[in-house]
Amino acid sequence: MTSHQEAPGELSVLVVKPDGYRSPPARAYVEVLLAASRLSVELRYEVCLEDEDVMDTWPKFAGPKYPITAELLRLYLTSGPCEVIVVRGPDVVERCVEVRSKVRARFGTSAFANCVHTPTEPHEIAPNVEKYLVSLPTGQPFQRHRDEGTTEGITGRLAAVPRPELLGEARDFWRTAQDEGWRAAWRPRPTGGAFEACLLPGDPHSVDHGMSLIADALPGTTPREVISAYVEAEVEGRSCLLTGTETQARDLAGRLSAQGLYTEVRPRAVA
Repeated sequence: MTSHQEAPGELSVLVVKPDGYRSPPARAYVEVLLAASRLSVELRYEVCLEDEDVMDTWPKFAGPKYPITAELLRLYLTSGPCEVIVVRGPDVVERCVEVRSKVRARFGTSAFANCVHTPTEPHEIAPNVEKYLVSLPTGQPFQRHRDEGTTEGITGRLAAVPRPELLGEARDFWRTAQDEGWRAAWRPRPTGGAFEACLLPGDPHSVDHGMSLIADALPGTTPREVISAYVEAEVEGRSCLLTGTETQARDLAGRLSAQGLYTEVRPRAVA
C-alpha cells in the first residue's frame, strides 16, 4: 500500500454509495469515467459502512444542527455495500468531482440518493483519505476532524419537535421509500382551489434549514409531511405545498422565495 503521506495533495477518494453499487450500469459508468480521467487507483475495496463511518466522513452531521439530514444520510449510507476507490493523479480533486457529477447526472435521484461521494473542500480531503486509505482497511484508530458546518441548520417549529420524534419521522419516511418506492412515501397532495404553490429543487440552504422554512410557512403540517414535500421536490422536480386561490398560492410562494427557496405558482390540473 502506498502511504498517503508521500503526496497528500495528489490523493482523493471516490465512494460509490449503496444505490450506485447496486446498479451495474452506474458501476460500469464509473469505470469508463475513471479510465478517461487517467487517475491511478491506489486502493479499492467493498465495505459496509457503519454509523460512525458515516459521521467520520461527514462530521458536520455528527452535531446538533442537521438532525434530519444526518438521519437520512445514515440510513442511506448503511443500507448496503459501498465501493471505496482511492485515486492518485494531477488535479485529482477536480477530476473526481467531474466523475461524481457525471454519475449523479445520469443515475442520481435526489440529494439523498446520488450514487457517488467525493470530498470537495480542502479540509475534507485529507481526513477522507486517512479514513478510507488507512483507518478502514487496516483498523487503525481514526480521529474525526471538527466541522460545525457553515450553513444554518434546523430552526423554528421543527427545532421544537422532540429529537426522538423528529428522527422517528425521518426513519419512517425513509423505510417507506425503500420498501415501497419513492412515490409511496409522498404525503397526500392538497385538494381544492384553482392554483398550486409548488416547491422546486435547488434549495441553497442546508436541507434542515430549508425544511424548517417550509414548516414555519405551513404551520399545519407535520414533520413527516415537511420531509415528504421537500424530498418529493428533489426527486420529482416539483412538490405541491398548497392549493387555493391564486392570491393564496402567490402569497406562500412569495414568502418562501423571499427566503431563498425556489417556487412556482400554476393552475391546478383537474383530472
